[in-house]
Amino acid sequence: MAGIPSVQRRRLAAELRARREAADLTIDQVIQKVKVGKSTLSRVENAQVSVTPRTVTHLLRLYGVSDEDVEALVQLAREAQQYNWWHDYSNAMPHELAEYVAFEDEATQLRAYNVQLVNGLLQTTDYARAIISAEFPDGPAAKVEERIEVRLVRQKILDRPNPPRMWFVLDEAVLHRPVGGPHVMAEQLEHLIAIGQRPAITVQVLPFRQGAHMGMGVSFTMLDFSNHPTVVYQENLSGALYLDKDYHVETHGLAFDHLRATALSPADTLAFLRMRAEAMLAQGARESPE
Repeated sequence: MAGIPSVQRRRLAAELRARREAADLTIDQVIQKVKVGKSTLSRVENAQVSVTPRTVTHLLRLYGVSDEDVEALVQLAREAQQYNWWHDYSNAMPHELAEYVAFEDEATQLRAYNVQLVNGLLQTTDYARAIISAEFPDGPAAKVEERIEVRLVRQKILDRPNPPRMWFVLDEAVLHRPVGGPHVMAEQLEHLIAIGQRPAITVQVLPFRQGAHMGMGVSFTMLDFSNHPTVVYQENLSGALYLDKDYHVETHGLAFDHLRATALSPADTLAFLRMRAEAMLAQGARESPE
């Protein structure tokens, strides 16, 4: 299946390319001995398309791979062919977001720092609607609702029996911007209080009083996997960046460690969120017509 590659497909592609190179074979040499087209093999090695377990077996035998490794990689090929939920929403998401969702869905740990908005995994429906409506002011209502649905389906990851470990650091600015109005924002803050008490989730607020810090002005998410290198994701108005070089991962990892060490403790964060929720409710009461 073409489309957005899963982590399994990416890992299999990297393994097949590495095993071919270790066997000192070119793609042209391989296609003379295995029934696969040159462009197809190239796309397989770049994770653009999936490949059948049978073809994987033929390739690995040609590369002189051990029986044990062949068995493991053939199983990986089977996993890479599995249908994933995000394929149902491929028309509702830009390519960059769909690629991120594929990573997010398979991560074992997620570390996120957000400067302006509550992370998508933690958003309420009304908060998400306010954001998406603002991002697409001229978009059809049906398209907005479709994107909201995608965001809510993503959040099912939080309710898995064994959810990934998640650590969110929110700049205090996130708590002051009344997205959707004071009442919507108060509901969102209450949701953060509730979700921040889950065992696998840590929420911290980085207060204004801490002044300058390593992550100023740059939101980012780090995705860790059991069998794939860590990926750093940064979103912008026209697309997104995926960074996986050691330098990028180490730099962002250091920054995140600094951020969570500088932020309020999880317990103090809950108290701070409660204070901000009450402030938003009071603001809403003042703004409501008598």
